[in-house]
Amino acid sequence: MIRLCAALLLVSSCTSFAAEPVRLVVSLGSNYGRPDDVVLQHAEDDARRVKDVFVELGGVEPGRAVVLTRPTATQVREKFAEVTGRVVELKASGRVVQLLVFATSHGKNGVLHLTGSDLPVSELRELATNTGAELRVVIVDACESGLRTKGAKKGPAYALTLTKATVSGDVFVSSSGAHEAAQEWDALAGSLFTHHLLSALRGDADADADGRVSLMEAYGYAERRTVAESVDVGQHPQFDVGLSGSSDVTLTEPSKARARVTFDDSLEGRYVLVSQPRPDVVVEVNKPRGRVMSVAVPPGRYVLRQTRGFSVAMQEVELPFGGVANVDARRFVTRDFGEVALKGGELEFHPHALRLTGMLLSSPIVETPARWSVGLSYRLSLGGWWALVAAAWGTTNYRGAALGITDHRITTRVSGGARFWLGPVIVMAGLVGELSLLRQSFTREREDEIRRSYPALPVRVTPGGAVGPQVLVEVPIVGPLFGTAGVSGLVRALPVEGAPLWSLGGDVELGLGVRL
Repeated sequence: MIRLCAALLLVSSCTSFAAEPVRLVVSLGSNYGRPDDVVLQHAEDDARRVKDVFVELGGVEPGRAVVLTRPTATQVREKFAEVTGRVVELKASGRVVQLLVFATSHGKNGVLHLTGSDLPVSELRELATNTGAELRVVIVDACESGLRTKGAKKGPAYALTLTKATVSGDVFVSSSGAHEAAQEWDALAGSLFTHHLLSALRGDADADADGRVSLMEAYGYAERRTVAESVDVGQHPQFDVGLSGSSDVTLTEPSKARARVTFDDSLEGRYVLVSQPRPDVVVEVNKPRGRVMSVAVPPGRYVLRQTRGFSVAMQEVELPFGGVANVDARRFVTRDFGEVALKGGELEFHPHALRLTGMLLSSPIVETPARWSVGLSYRLSLGGWWALVAAAWGTTNYRGAALGITDHRITTRVSGGARFWLGPVIVMAGLVGELSLLRQSFTREREDEIRRSYPALPVRVTPGGAVGPQVLVEVPIVGPLFGTAGVSGLVRALPVEGAPLWSLGGDVELGLGVRL
């Protein structure tokens, strides 16, 4: 019985390894080629995006994905020697290894130009093959990177159909033909081919709606879109397949993403999802009517755009912590195309907000206790900047020399500065200026007896001011609601009798806000 259980466990373990191959990713990009090459703007960003999408959706562990930015050919060879060692270790433990390689840079005549050095595309393919990984997929996005070897073939994605089982061998994909230029578009902040490849991997190429994007689906989508949009210069992606066995080579699984954007069957047209606050194109969706579509995105804040003649229909999409956002046709707002082009990423759908705050502040009078206050504020945000106007009231009681003192303090504040996005959190740093009015009333010991002979002590009203740095943090809660926390450091001036005019202090606050 024990032997049987051990055998079953061994079979189960081997089956698990076979079903879940280990994936390694090497993504390299260089904006700099030979000294006479024009500097690229987005190759290194593209390399990072490709690595990120495979980690996010392709079952690649972060520690098994590497990005080489601005490498030399020698550094690429050294990295592949290291990868070969890792493949040997994994195979020794019984694992099946798949290697995904992406390279983008200047290129000519089948040679990549990497930071003042040359690396033939044929050598890059050989380096991948020599790692010993069972499956090697090499994707190159560079000029004149197309197929040259005898027997190489160009064809559409649907020319090859694979079914489930184990697969091994080589796949090579190039973004251009042997004598064609690969285009980089500033409007996309990236390469034309890589942009469409990323859109494919995020789910727009999932033609059979099974929640997975296969190698052939991804290539077919990227090829069709690249050819269609490069008719003026002609760019034709190519592939070379040398696989044994039969398997549906799944590259990504968008259905398992932490965050997804879903389009219902009534929507149709070309939609572009742009990140916020940096307006990077994350995914492009070509939506046919009558089909529900879902694309995977990293958690974050986005604007969905659709060009409609001379106007742009836009909708906020917020997934700060993940989840599913459904595109609602009724929530689109239309802006003039010129306004969108002029303001770029600084469009604000909800620039106004109200906050209710509670604050604990150090005493404005030396040697008196800290105090609480409550307040209401209005905040205006425009792109990377913010401004805030607030009013607050607080009171406290404390003992003086044979006196009971009651303070009522009213403050107004004006603050402003710069906004920074850290994932779902928005950090706002700037300066705050404060005007205050302190009302003090005094009650003497045995006040009733004293009042028989002497009048009550007069109420004292003292104006003051303060200035200093302020940092606020906003965290989304649900819908338009958000929570805030903040801290301020203040230099105060308060001419209270018997106390220094100047003092140092600060406060901390918590709040609840709503965007309008």
